[in-house]
Amino acid sequence: MTLEKARALVAAGVFCLAAALGGGARADQVYQGCAQPGPAGKVWYLDPVNGRTPAAGGNGSQTAPWNSLTGVLSFKFPPGYTRPLLSSVPYFHVVDGKRVYVADQLGSPPVQPGDTIMLMSGNYGDIVIGDYLQQVVNPSFVTVEAAPGQTPVFLTLYIRSTTKWVFKGIKVQSLFGTNNSKLPLVTVTDQGAALPSSNIILENMQVSSADDTDGWTQPEWLARARVVGISAKGTDHGANTTCVSVTNSHISKVIFGAEVMANNMLFSGNEIDRFGDDGIDYVASNILIARNYIHDDQVLGNGAHMDGMQGYPGASSNVVIDSNRVIRQADPKLPFPTYLQGIDAFDGDWTNVTVTNNVVVTSACWGIFLSSVHGGRIVNNTVVADGLLPQPGNCKPLVVVGGKTHQGSPSNDVIIRNNIANGLNIDNTKPNMTMDHNICLGINGRCQIVTVVNGKLDWGTIKPGMHGDHNFIDGRGAGGMFVNFDPAKFVFDLRLRPDASAIGAGNAAEAPPVDITGAPRAGRVDVGAYQHAPLK
Repeated sequence: MTLEKARALVAAGVFCLAAALGGGARADQVYQGCAQPGPAGKVWYLDPVNGRTPAAGGNGSQTAPWNSLTGVLSFKFPPGYTRPLLSSVPYFHVVDGKRVYVADQLGSPPVQPGDTIMLMSGNYGDIVIGDYLQQVVNPSFVTVEAAPGQTPVFLTLYIRSTTKWVFKGIKVQSLFGTNNSKLPLVTVTDQGAALPSSNIILENMQVSSADDTDGWTQPEWLARARVVGISAKGTDHGANTTCVSVTNSHISKVIFGAEVMANNMLFSGNEIDRFGDDGIDYVASNILIARNYIHDDQVLGNGAHMDGMQGYPGASSNVVIDSNRVIRQADPKLPFPTYLQGIDAFDGDWTNVTVTNNVVVTSACWGIFLSSVHGGRIVNNTVVADGLLPQPGNCKPLVVVGGKTHQGSPSNDVIIRNNIANGLNIDNTKPNMTMDHNICLGINGRCQIVTVVNGKLDWGTIKPGMHGDHNFIDGRGAGGMFVNFDPAKFVFDLRLRPDASAIGAGNAAEAPPVDITGAPRAGRVDVGAYQHAPLK
């Protein structure tokens, strides 16, 4: 399959681009239709420790680097810089007590759009792109990246009302309130339709409040940790910040991991851990959330209800959530473990939603829970209880599509198929709601499949066997299904055993062509996120 064909299928909501491309997807991958960086121009060097200002002889070469990234990129250049060194950045001066902006012509300052800025190790402070009611427009990508073997550090990165930037290999770290800042560690936003942002690529970023939070108490966490790691949030429900890509990055030791709230956005291959509320909050149209690993949330006494991924209020369409892992606790030494809901949308209204190949291991009622879905496919996911934190009512993780959210209209045209879960629930009173070929994984030999029967809601816990439309209750539980599922040791190998009832039990219609690892589902379709393959 060609890259273009795979992207077209994603845009149509058929399946995930990351899955279609498998594990070899390019690190600089962007959402379908968004701009990719072209050929690189000149390379410039910055060194905050050993570099010099232009006035002191710095020329941006490897032997005479500049010393300030703000001096290159910002409207507000520091001493020793007479104007921004990037030609696309307007600069201001004061005339008769008023701020006057001057738009540079390309070719005047030395750094041009298309160039690369290499950063040596050191602290670059708070980095800001754009200014109040002003925009930076790059005709081609400006790349800011860590030089090989170097660790440049930003306190925060604030990107607004601008186009075509790549930030790669940067460490962004500071505590809440550093320099009086309460902003997210990384922000991508706009100033309305007249001053939008687009084509922002964040790759291999290391984003955290601190390297080490061991010993922090819960009040210290709330006082010190940044509220959000990476926030991409467009005004007008995501319409004015578009084509944001966050890939292969690590977000850690924050309250909320990431906000995926920009249209045409890719959030892929990232790890989010040691957080104190939600891993990902999402609401926008044309978004792909793929191959992320979310684990080890903590209760901090802030009254939050924890979600691996939570949909927010608003009208969203063409949302693909594919091949992610949400594990409530993977670290036995996690200081404040708590429950974690998996992938959910209790708010908003959702059109054309695909949730495939995801793994959720948790102690909460809702493994996958979506409502107000219009055209949805919840297919080939694995959702199981770790059994380590008992929930009220002895609740276990379910796959559920309900009627409607707080704001949305009732669901219609939704398929729940080929999933493994500890419970299944669908509001089948609504039009074209289908639940088939799932495996309800028994705990103590029993499992719950909730539907409406003869006009009444049936909450009965059902014994092993086939029920409804090829929905099978497997009384053997996790031990008979997975290669190595040992929550007491925090071992969660959810590949299928050779004798698992999931092998060959799936329905090929609407199934993703590959599994969570990128292995093809050729010839037969197994139930769950993993297609069985002989162990090597």
